[in-house]
Amino acid sequence: LSMAIDQFAAPEHRDAYRLRVAQACEGLAAQADPGSDHQLAFARVFVGNATTNAQLETVAGLLDTTITWSGLKIDTDLRWSLLHALVSAGVRGEVEIDAELELDNTATGKRQATRALASRPTMGAKDAAWDAVMHNNALPNTIIEATIGGFQDPDNRDLMEAFVDRYFQELPSVWEEQTMEMAQDITAGMYPVYAASAELVAKTNVFLDAQTVPSMLRLVTEGRDGAERALRAQAKDM
Repeated sequence: LSMAIDQFAAPEHRDAYRLRVAQACEGLAAQADPGSDHQLAFARVFVGNATTNAQLETVAGLLDTTITWSGLKIDTDLRWSLLHALVSAGVRGEVEIDAELELDNTATGKRQATRALASRPTMGAKDAAWDAVMHNNALPNTIIEATIGGFQDPDNRDLMEAFVDRYFQELPSVWEEQTMEMAQDITAGMYPVYAASAELVAKTNVFLDAQTVPSMLRLVTEGRDGAERALRAQAKDM
């Protein structure tokens, strides 16, 4: 549902859709049997779509345990989801991420912290994530994947335009320097799908015309096709 809104809804309707989804799921979570899978599912969708100040205050309260929902267990995984929502909205930052990592100093916790750091809505955070993915050959695949996930946070779409040209300029070097598997993951993962526009499609076509690496061509073509699908869907949502 969140992906449908983030990619396929018309830009002018996204906030309204997310508001309706968050409001509905907050209410459904309150009505669900305490501690049930349904309650947890509704809570997760609420957290993933919280956008208003009041909703984000609820998310923060659930994380800080100043707000409780009867029966809802705030386990480690849900704590990270709550923190991710707050970080991508600019409400929490590096200090809180570090504190959460101290509570969950595991391989999974490190991946979650990496993703959260990359999802901060600042150009500095995006630049750091970009450099880690595109230029650091020493990072483990799991950390690269987590960084991509945070970099591509749809809440940060306004920052994505700055990286469109860089994607096409720097991608060939990725294929020269990275393993085949990692180059494929980076190509697909870093395609600027949340910056979908006719201009992005045109730039993609120019890039494709100049390249010869089959795997890269296939993955970039798939990225372009995804952008075109998003644009067609957005055009219908008027």
